[in-house]
Amino acid sequence: MSPGRWLRQVIWWLPAGIAITDTVVSVLPVEGSSMAPTLNPDGDEQWPDMVLVEKVSYKWLHKYQRGDVAVFWAPDEPRQQLVKRIIALEHDLVWDSEQHKPLKIPQGRCWVEGDNAEASGDSRNMYGPVHLGLLEGRVTHVVWPPWRWGEVARWYPADKLIVEDTGPGHGGK
Repeated sequence: MSPGRWLRQVIWWLPAGIAITDTVVSVLPVEGSSMAPTLNPDGDEQWPDMVLVEKVSYKWLHKYQRGDVAVFWAPDEPRQQLVKRIIALEHDLVWDSEQHKPLKIPQGRCWVEGDNAEASGDSRNMYGPVHLGLLEGRVTHVVWPPWRWGEVARWYPADKLIVEDTGPGHGGK
């Protein structure tokens, strides 16, 4: 392939690749132990989990579900992406363990927590309910390291959720 043709290919494919990773699917490294044991269970910084992030359901279809492992933009750090589990959606009543009382999740927001409560800055202790507009995508699989390859399970701790709201307009329901 001639250098001119190669350059034309790069110029054409680069924007297409950026568009796909921005709107459809991407791969993201997960740092830290806030999602252990689901992600980075051994705390091995040499082999952090790389995850597949599906974006269509959040960005285009607005289908958020309790139990999703979500990637979202940090409310206090606009260039940082975080990975946490969605525990509750708008209109749900969740137990706020920091304030020791129930909290109703406002319209357009969700409650996120790390699976490893001792190592997680999340809705409980840093952000409160997170705006749904900050959600970037849903973690579906661990793709690296090879021995960790597999699907990421959707679940949530039922003892946190007090009442599920299944009314109209409820996040993807």
